[in-house]
Amino acid sequence: MDPLVATLILIVLALLGARFSFSAERVPPGPRLLLRTGTHFLALGFAVGPLGLGLLGPQSTRELFPFLALGLGWVGLHFGLQLDRRALAHFPLSYHILCVGQAILTFVIFLAVAWVAFGLAGLRGPVVLLVLLGAAATAAVTTPAGIALVSSSLMARGNVRDLLLFIGSLDAVVGVLALEVTYAVYRPEAMAAGAGPVSQPALLGVALGLGIVCGIVFLWLTRLRPAGEELVLFLLGMCAFAAGAAFRWGLSPLFVSVTTGAVIANTGRARERVLRVMERWEKPVYVIFLLLAGALLRVPTLWIVLLALGYAVLRAAAKVVGTAALVRLVPLRFPVPRSLGLGLVPQGGISLAMAVSVVLVYSNLRVGGVDAGPALFTVIVLGVVVSELVGPFLTAALLRRAGEISPRAERALALGDERRATREAIRHGAGGTTQSEEGNE
Repeated sequence: MDPLVATLILIVLALLGARFSFSAERVPPGPRLLLRTGTHFLALGFAVGPLGLGLLGPQSTRELFPFLALGLGWVGLHFGLQLDRRALAHFPLSYHILCVGQAILTFVIFLAVAWVAFGLAGLRGPVVLLVLLGAAATAAVTTPAGIALVSSSLMARGNVRDLLLFIGSLDAVVGVLALEVTYAVYRPEAMAAGAGPVSQPALLGVALGLGIVCGIVFLWLTRLRPAGEELVLFLLGMCAFAAGAAFRWGLSPLFVSVTTGAVIANTGRARERVLRVMERWEKPVYVIFLLLAGALLRVPTLWIVLLALGYAVLRAAAKVVGTAALVRLVPLRFPVPRSLGLGLVPQGGISLAMAVSVVLVYSNLRVGGVDAGPALFTVIVLGVVVSELVGPFLTAALLRRAGEISPRAERALALGDERRATREAIRHGAGGTTQSEEGNE
């Protein structure tokens, strides 16, 4: 298909998709989280992609990769803007230790178990380890959307809910950093040539420096408070440049753009204004990104479905075990259930963005006769679907046991009486919560 026609199709689909909400209030919590994350646009992208209707053929999809780079830059910049040291300083050190620690333990547990499992299956080698490192990096990431969905739907209030929201909003830092370290050790050009790992740790500094420079340039361009339309152009240009430069040098576009966002958040006064503009343009940019990402989906073998299920189960188990270990060691000012990791199962869009990054950076790598990048992406997409279908129910069960969901408010919600449910939730929160016996005793 002509690239211009493919671009027009993509833009029309994005504009139509942006007209619809990413959530539906009458949909059950699990599917509603999928809609809120926009995962259904991945299915639409697959339907119009090379393996579907073919409206976006393989050549057209490759020629539209700059839109994927723009989407990666946008996702990373938006997350980086949340890393405001002034806002993070309001939370106690124990929150930060628990957040980072559980993400690191999840990464290590997932990688170790997966490496042993693949070894028993007779799959070893640098390409296998590279794929497992990418999968483990995505496994460390949580999304606050699932926790927020349960909180708003069931009117949960309390310290455990707040802790879950904090962890879900921040622990992607570990996954993004782990992926950049992987890129520095497994250089794309060396892996493509079959040379194996060629460690270049100095590239970590290059990636950090590129993100800082991009942030400084953006602050200089916006020093005179440009109009809204001009600010949008600056944002789009900076996201595309940061991600494109990262791809060109074999760096993580997410790490570079997250660094850019953190620089903007911590050294300028434009953070709130930039966030408002990004929220207005989030849907069309994200829809284009998801549509193109969906066109990358491949199901070369039915084993992919079993691998995706295994990915979701192993990730959830790693979250639960890693968090339970840290809950015993990190002192907090309130009782925390040892099963806190059940509230961190929902995964979200940053994991998808990380998987897309792996597909684009490491092309033409094969494991067991299968293209490693597209296979990994499909496994993670299906794993995210499973985690988002199941995650909200696990989070709700955790918060019920922690006493942070009022039974009376739930009954009122079941009867459709939201006003009474609100009163009961406020009364329940004001009266204090009854923690479960799973707390730190």
